[in-house]
Amino acid sequence: MGTLLIVLCVIVFLLAIVLFSPVVIAVDSRSRQLRIRWLSVLEFQMPLPGTVGQKRFTIFRKTVPIRERNPAAEAAGVKKEKPAKAATAAPKLRKKRRKRGEFLMRCLGDSAIRGTLARQLWKLLKRVCGSVAFSGSASDISLPDPALNGMLAGALAASEWAQRSGVRVNFLGENNLFLEVRFLPHRVFKAVLLFMSALPYRAMFREWRALSAASAQ
Repeated sequence: MGTLLIVLCVIVFLLAIVLFSPVVIAVDSRSRQLRIRWLSVLEFQMPLPGTVGQKRFTIFRKTVPIRERNPAAEAAGVKKEKPAKAATAAPKLRKKRRKRGEFLMRCLGDSAIRGTLARQLWKLLKRVCGSVAFSGSASDISLPDPALNGMLAGALAASEWAQRSGVRVNFLGENNLFLEVRFLPHRVFKAVLLFMSALPYRAMFREWRALSAASAQ
């Protein structure tokens, strides 16, 4: 019993570390990279769209290879024949998907379910947005006209907002942006739990029973 209690305490402690440790997302246009870091344990890097580069994933600073799909190679290769069992299971899968689609449409057709779902989705969005905080930003702005650059530099020097946000004028013709945000997983987890607990399950169950009865006829 004592060993089980110790194991449970360790699991709870590890879950608390996971949920209460912020995930850091940084976008750097100078290096043309997107970085995601969590607890200095996991780190993921990928090039921004339109940039040549490779994805990189590390665990405890050890690189883990990422296997990327090659559409050209897959198109040139020979397609494998699907087994007969998969072919016979396809109609059942389509029937299940069609039934789920009909159930979704019936739920959306109910004004009570639709109103509750809309309110809870709005609350979920606000809670998720509330879990995100800007932790750092810096940007270099360069206009084509040097005179406009000088006027902008003077305006930003007198602005407290520019000093707080790290906006600077670059006279070298370079425009760069660095943005870092943090979000707390426990707030997202709490938002999802509140959303799931507030769904109108009774009304949804009634719609499911009605759909099943209609399908049985």
